[in-house]
Order: sequence, then C-alpha cells, then structure tokens
Amino acid sequence: MLTWCYSKSNSHFLVHTLSINYESLNTTLTMLQLTTLNKPRVFLFSILAILSLYVLVVQEVLYLWSAGAAELARYKSMSWILVPHGISGMIALVTGPFQFSTTLRRTNLALHKKLGKIYIIAILSAMPFAILLNIYHPIPGASGTFAFENITQATVWAITAAMAWLAASKRQITIHKMWAARSYGVTLVFVLSRIYNPLQLFMKHPDINDFGHFLWFLLVFALVAPDMLVFSKELFTSRKTHSK
Repeated sequence: MLTWCYSKSNSHFLVHTLSINYESLNTTLTMLQLTTLNKPRVFLFSILAILSLYVLVVQEVLYLWSAGAAELARYKSMSWILVPHGISGMIALVTGPFQFSTTLRRTNLALHKKLGKIYIIAILSAMPFAILLNIYHPIPGASGTFAFENITQATVWAITAAMAWLAASKRQITIHKMWAARSYGVTLVFVLSRIYNPLQLFMKHPDINDFGHFLWFLLVFALVAPDMLVFSKELFTSRKTHSK
C-alpha cells in the first residue's frame, strides 16, 4: 500500500515537474526568439545610431551653444516652426528602425503596427513645417533652387511614408516594406547631409547653393539604396541558393 502511494506521489510529482519544465522550455525558446537578431542589420542600424547621436550633439547642440547673438535671434524667430519639425523628425528617426525588425513583427505585430503609425504620423507632421521653414525662413545666402530641393525632399518624404501606410492597409506587405525602406532612407538624409560635405574634395570653397547639389544626390541615393538592402537576397543570391 505504501509502495502504491509512493508511486502515485512520484508520478504526480513527475508530471508536475515535466509540466514546469515544458513551460520553462517554452519561455526560454520565446526569449531566444526575441533575442535572435539579424547581425548585419543590427550593425547597420548601430552605425546609423552613432552617426545620428554625433549629428545631434556636435552639429546641433554644440553649434547652438557656440552660436552668436544674431544667429540665436534668427533661430528664436522661427522656433514655432523649427521645434515641432525637429521633434517630429526625431520621433521618425528613432521609431523607424523598429519597422525593419522581423523579430518584432513576428512576436508582437500589434506593437509593430503602433510604432509604424507613430512613425508615419511623425513624418506627415514634420513635412509641412519643413516647407514653412524654407518659405518663411530660408538659409541666408541660399538661392531659390536650394529651397526648392528642400521642399522636394520634404514632399518625397511624406509621399513615401503615405505609400507605405497605404500598402500596409491593403495588406501588400512586400510593397509596404519597399516604401517604408524608402521613407526611412529619406529620413536619414538629415543625418547623412550633416556628417561630411564631399564637395570639398572637388571645390575649394563650396557655398550653400553648391551643397544643394549634394542634397539632390542624397535624395536619389535614399530612394535607391533601401531597395537594394531590403531585396538583397532576391537580387544578389543565386536562384539555387534562394530556392533552398
């Protein structure tokens, strides 16, 4: 009788232990899935994060810290446009990378959609302020063609974001990825244009209007390079490798 009770108790304990171990295994697998990262993608966005931090600190904060009275007065006069544009643009810059996380999309689709809405709303909010800045507060010495480039850039930024949203609402995921990548490419023009001016390699003293040509190049690059990155497997792997 005691042996039977002991066996029954052990059996109950064994089933209970297996149940706990199974739940622990599921939890462990879920955590491993969440922490599984695409190393090239993580490396790319890590570099972009470092560059963005550099631009924010060196090109923006330290620049304003050392600016003269006249320059500060100019920024103060357009703060009602510049501040909401900057905040919206920063939100787009930060939330954008999460749209390219396959792990987030697979494990928490609801959060992926919420961040996507925040990203697109931020772009659509920043776009009109960018246009107003170029119309009412153009950079001193800049020609109308420079302002036209900036307005074109803001318009393309909004169009690519709107197309990404439209494709997602139509469940056209491949098209959605393409337009989302393009929109974030245009978002990064803000960062890339402030790191280094390559025109210095070809011209002795490039002015602000010469810099506009570099902005046109970045805009084209922002629309082409993301497609190459998003569809790199389809474009640069052999058919046999891709089929496997």
